[in-house]
Amino acid sequence: MYSTVLIVHSWLRWFTLATSVGAIVNATRPVPAGATRLPGKWWDTFFMLAVDLQMLAGLVLYFGLSPFTREAMSDVGTAIRIPAVRFWSIEHAGAMFAALVLVRVGRVAALHAADLRTGARRRLVCFVVSLAIMLAAIPWPGLAFGRPLFRWP
Repeated sequence: MYSTVLIVHSWLRWFTLATSVGAIVNATRPVPAGATRLPGKWWDTFFMLAVDLQMLAGLVLYFGLSPFTREAMSDVGTAIRIPAVRFWSIEHAGAMFAALVLVRVGRVAALHAADLRTGARRRLVCFVVSLAIMLAAIPWPGLAFGRPLFRWP
């Protein structure tokens, strides 16, 4: 079960990154004159869906299947001193949660802005920062805790 969820989580990464780029490109488009709402609602929705699915798979790993977090939860003090366990149990999970929150905040802040241009700017800033956090927290190959770009069954 662990390897199956890990494969799903790994492949969802690419869907999430692709929708984040699409949402960011969409957020850079100028607001048309006379528009009554922000354009590109579907990109925002797909981006939020991708981040939510990725987080769901990550939470299943985190709270149920991952040996790293099982070890971390058994002894937090020791887990903080072991770099690999600290990365998976605190740094990766915390950064990805922050990215999820930023995506949601960006969307809500854009919808509640005083004008559409301000809303578009808020959405763009939150989405870009969210993508930067995600890219920084992904275990890229070659890093100390790196994982393969594509997991295969």
